Amino acid sequence: MCSTDTKALVDEHLADCPDCREVLSHMSSSMSLPAQTIEQNKQESAGLQQVAAQWSRTKWNSFIKGLWITCLAVGLLFLVYVGLFKWNITSVPTRVIQVSDISQLKDGRIVYHVKMTDGYNVNQAKGHLDANGNLYLTPQRPIIKSKKFADMGLSNMYYSNDIKERNAYEKSFGDGVQIKALYLGTPDDRILIWEQGMELPAASKSVELQFKSDENENKRPPE
Repeated sequence: MCSTDTKALVDEHLADCPDCREVLSHMSSSMSLPAQTIEQNKQESAGLQQVAAQWSRTKWNSFIKGLWITCLAVGLLFLVYVGLFKWNITSVPTRVIQVSDISQLKDGRIVYHVKMTDGYNVNQAKGHLDANGNLYLTPQRPIIKSKKFADMGLSNMYYSNDIKERNAYEKSFGDGVQIKALYLGTPDDRILIWEQGMELPAASKSVELQFKSDENENKRPPE
């Protein structure tokens, strides 16, 4: 590692100095470590390898744990979002429901106009038939309601119910319970639409045309 001039000076000194030659001789020869020292070095090396492996496992476990926690947090937030904004579990109270123009189409279906007066959307209308033959059609919303952007949809439209068709289905495939009354709402908060023995007026021409056009639209073959 030294320069040529320095090497020449060292060589010149070594020629005249037996002590330095002896040191150089020891430096050039191989050295054997005691067995105890070698074993101690092996143990220390194994210990360091174990520490490194443990550290690697700890980092990997921490990463997996963090990933699981993140996934659970995201899933929980998604469920909260769906539960509050998308899951239709809240029944619309009848105090904000306005029912009008209850009538009967020529094909026997009962029709009636429903309007929600509170300005919020209705996402679903769920039907339930109890053992006494009372059919409840319940408008539902999520817990967090959304304002309707247009005066249309389930919050302002004609509803229809085919009692004969529903009774035939219940007789053939259901529990055999026949519909005796039709309500809008729930058993505890309801508006009577029709009950057995009630005579309903015939639907107007405009209503007949509306449901006839809906039928034609449904029967139209796909393009």
